[in-house]
Amino acid sequence: MPQPISKIDATNIVICLYRPINVDECFPALADFVEEIVDWDFPDAEVARAVAIKVLPGTRPCFIVQYRDSMKSSRKFGDTDRRHRNYRNIITKVDSGISTIRASGPLGAIIVRFRPEAAAHFLAERLDHFADCKIELDDVFDAHEISLLEERVSEAPSSADRAAAVAQFLCAHARPREPDPVICQAAARLRRNPSLRVRRLAANLDVSERHLLRKFHTIFGTSPKQFARCARLEKVLAARRNGLGWADIAYGCGFADQAHMISDFHAVLGAPPERALLPPSAERCCITDETNAGPISYDYFMW
Repeated sequence: MPQPISKIDATNIVICLYRPINVDECFPALADFVEEIVDWDFPDAEVARAVAIKVLPGTRPCFIVQYRDSMKSSRKFGDTDRRHRNYRNIITKVDSGISTIRASGPLGAIIVRFRPEAAAHFLAERLDHFADCKIELDDVFDAHEISLLEERVSEAPSSADRAAAVAQFLCAHARPREPDPVICQAAARLRRNPSLRVRRLAANLDVSERHLLRKFHTIFGTSPKQFARCARLEKVLAARRNGLGWADIAYGCGFADQAHMISDFHAVLGAPPERALLPPSAERCCITDETNAGPISYDYFMW
């Protein structure tokens, strides 16, 4: 499970505000659909404004319910830097570029990350509709129900109660849909082994390559190749977090060489690995319009 990375000495103060929820143990009914639930809980406005959260691309769509001030974020790909408007309750999927989140006041958010192959049980639209954009929950679900959900989460007395409110909502809205099991198995295999060639994957699943490409795009809104790139990027980031050098990572993650790995980073992130993994404070990222927003004291990465 991804963990926050802090570049300051007072790590224990910050990490206690990032609460991962054990889905298998706490919400077994969601275990086949949800990979993780976390609670970002920064009730102190000054501390929240000193936090920068860097979000990197991945294969999993996110369901986000906020219970304090609205977030602000920006997305950077190469030389293009785009600011998002304030948002509260959304579904999003980061497919490319680097997003940075900054709080303008007290920050609180329950973040659910779906297993990509199971997201269709909750989302009527294809996943490409949520790629690199933020879709309000009341555009996907009933607006009155989303209002009640936000109220329940905001009034919940603890992190566990907040997560339970969101989990109950998801359980109530799981659709009895069964996406193509072969294509979902293809996604699961690509996440385990992103180096699989599409032709070989199709042969292993006993389907034609054309069928695999067409159906994969219908369900996931992207090609198997692009999906595998994001899955391999997740593996690279996890290996780097564990302290491995770039050459070892390139070899271990199935790249032909380090240059090939850098090329994939550029294709997905618009930046080389060293730049992509710079902490927000080193990049002097500040996406608020306030000139006196204050320095970044706490750095986090999410993927």
